[in-house]
Amino acid sequence: MRRIAACFALLLALVSIASGARAQAPRQVRVRLDAHVTLRTLLEAGLDIVDVHGGDVDLYEWPGDGETLARLGANTRVVDENPGRTAAERARRELASRPRTAPRLVRSAARADGVTRAEVLPPVGEGSLGGFWNLAEIKIKLDDLVASDVNGVVADRLDTLGWSLHHRPIWGLQLGTTVSGPDTRPVAFFNSLTHAREPGGMHALFAFADSLLARYPADPEVKYLLEHRRIYLVPCVNPDGYFYNERIWDSTGTFGMWRKNLRDNNLNGVTGPGDGIDLNRNFGVKWGFNSVGSSGSPGSDTYRGPSAYSEPETQVQRNVVVALKPVSGLSFHTYSDLLVHPWGWTAAGTPDSVKFQTWSDELTRANGYTGGPGPRILYETNGDFNDFVYGDTLLKPKGFTFTPEMGGPGDGFWPSPSRVAAISESAVQTAFVTAGIAGPWVRLERSTLVEGARPAGGTAHVSIRARHIGASGTAGPSLQASLTALDHEVEALTGPVFLPSLASFQSADPIGGATFLVAAADTVTPGRMVRFRVDFTDGQGLHSRDTIEVVVGVPTVVVVHACDAAAGWTFSGAGWGVKANDPLHPSGYLSDSPNGVYANGMNTTATLGATLDLSHGVHAWAFFEDRWGYESDYDGGAVEASLDGVTWAALPGNGSTTSDASNVIGAGVPAFEGTRWRWKQDRVDLSAFAGGALATNVRLRFRSRADAFTQLDGLSIDSLRVLVYDPALQPAPVAVGAAPRVTTLTFSPIGPNPARTHARLSFATAESGPVTLDVLDVQGRNLYTRTERVVAGSEGSRFEWGWNLGDRTGRRVAPGLYLVRLRTRSQEALQRVVVLP
Repeated sequence: MRRIAACFALLLALVSIASGARAQAPRQVRVRLDAHVTLRTLLEAGLDIVDVHGGDVDLYEWPGDGETLARLGANTRVVDENPGRTAAERARRELASRPRTAPRLVRSAARADGVTRAEVLPPVGEGSLGGFWNLAEIKIKLDDLVASDVNGVVADRLDTLGWSLHHRPIWGLQLGTTVSGPDTRPVAFFNSLTHAREPGGMHALFAFADSLLARYPADPEVKYLLEHRRIYLVPCVNPDGYFYNERIWDSTGTFGMWRKNLRDNNLNGVTGPGDGIDLNRNFGVKWGFNSVGSSGSPGSDTYRGPSAYSEPETQVQRNVVVALKPVSGLSFHTYSDLLVHPWGWTAAGTPDSVKFQTWSDELTRANGYTGGPGPRILYETNGDFNDFVYGDTLLKPKGFTFTPEMGGPGDGFWPSPSRVAAISESAVQTAFVTAGIAGPWVRLERSTLVEGARPAGGTAHVSIRARHIGASGTAGPSLQASLTALDHEVEALTGPVFLPSLASFQSADPIGGATFLVAAADTVTPGRMVRFRVDFTDGQGLHSRDTIEVVVGVPTVVVVHACDAAAGWTFSGAGWGVKANDPLHPSGYLSDSPNGVYANGMNTTATLGATLDLSHGVHAWAFFEDRWGYESDYDGGAVEASLDGVTWAALPGNGSTTSDASNVIGAGVPAFEGTRWRWKQDRVDLSAFAGGALATNVRLRFRSRADAFTQLDGLSIDSLRVLVYDPALQPAPVAVGAAPRVTTLTFSPIGPNPARTHARLSFATAESGPVTLDVLDVQGRNLYTRTERVVAGSEGSRFEWGWNLGDRTGRRVAPGLYLVRLRTRSQEALQRVVVLP
């Protein structure tokens, strides 16, 4: 009898899904906000809001919502009669216009009988659900990760964490090496498809997993993560809802816009707009706090359910989080190019706001997303996943999770198939850093050229300050930083510097004030930017990286402005002024909105009053500090230069990204987008405006633009310096220090010797002209040659070169004894050096 009852229930569920799949689809309407119809009004009405763009709100109008909008007196216009059909037609056209890639034959995980089977997995962007992987293909992908693991970094089998309301399995999979005994490594947790119409998050989750596995064990950072973290994946939180959208595709050829699970709220046996519970409003922290952040109406798309954790899907997520106790994580959603973090239920900051801002800057560094709490950058929520992980400290320790809302306004919930990989890739680095900050994770707080400048052909010292930005653990003992040149013609000449152990969010300088000695060949053009990689390691396996940029050459200072006064600037448009008495930034600075958020429709510039004479330089740079906050995709800032004050060009900086097509700053230009909460050093390259007669009156300005809607903090700048590098004013690559008169080629002892990472070569000569360095093995074979022209002073000059222990192909030579020979036109000298393993 029980079996008959279960079969009957399953039959009813299938009938419900099949009937619902033919139900009316929503249309997309745009509501113009006014004094009577506010965002809060629409949220309280329980409407399905899909995008908030300042004074306009886009929502899906389901059956019955038209009457609600009319009762509110909302000013609406139809944007799309059937957004699911529009997106589906776009997908079909695109898929039909290009050749299909052959699907991949993969192995399943072992079934109950112990046998693996062959399965077919479509490429990314060519899944069976209009280019997206359907539920069966998600399972195939998970099976493939398990079956294809050859490095022992994927769990031997999938976890079935629990079951959905309609008894579909909810899968989990752990990445990371196996350890014996209790596994105390910090956990980074990733889930997706909480909302059934957001498959882009699922593809981003798998893109992250693929990136990790492809780079292991060759990449030491990835090796560290997979050996010192437990990375847990839940690709489909809401299998019922996703399967329902799949059935809509199969039966109607359109994309489904179903968001919730499949709870039959009205018990009529048919899935319709009045059914389902929003799983991201069903968690326990501040559940049902008000009817703005969630709805108590079963017909709403933000219906929170009859009680916290009323749904089996949220119970599964609660239980796995309580069991794993993740320190960090991402809950992937779409869309809006945002990175949302707690709190969702209030605009007040958390006790960890500084940490959240620091992490937000790191996580959005590559994609230009706007980061911040939901009420500030999107809308209020309560009973959501992030607030549960952070706020529930009775069931488990506090954790730090974020929600990337991936994809821009042109993508929607079902973007073009060709956009799937690109959108996924935009979140891979975000996921990578999220895994890093679960435990010890060290970054540069700052780096400084001790001498202030480094001439080509000479040496200089680089000092660093490091900061542990991970949420847990200690970096150390034996914490050290090593420097590696990333560009040709520059070298790091000294080994690692050592740092004290660092607790979470602690900073320190190297012990004893140690610095790195670096050198640049005399062939490096003055003003060229060169890069070095800093690797942080410790005795516990830590490996994290950062990058140092150094400009080679001695600069000529063109202008310096403290940015603490309006004098020396010309402002166009309203807004720009000096902000003072900021507790987070004691010195005064320029801001496009010093008294609050920027104005709607802002189009304002701050132009440096003095013109810049860059005519004698090959390279020129502008250095400054900045922070910003803009509405993603629509608003932005830029640094621009002009030769005539009429035609302006935006300049790339180390904080800029390429602007979105919808950004009013201009499409596809270097721009400040999203948010940078914490002040950082920035720079832009003015070299395109340097050199020649036209470069005598270069103009420089900062521009900030916004559309007529959402208002944020805008652009703030401080401590501007403009430097030009004139080749004629560079010191000659001569003696490192005072030296006696040189009459013969003198080759000083090589150091260090034996050598493990590099060798320093110091020589003196009175002969100008070519000098050749040869490295020969004991059989006399020439493995490496370098020839450069030197200019010796009248008393002779001393030079320092370096050898990175590589042959002429760049490959490291084998350990052993080598002969190093220096030759001028008339003399030569020889030294021996031992290369260690």
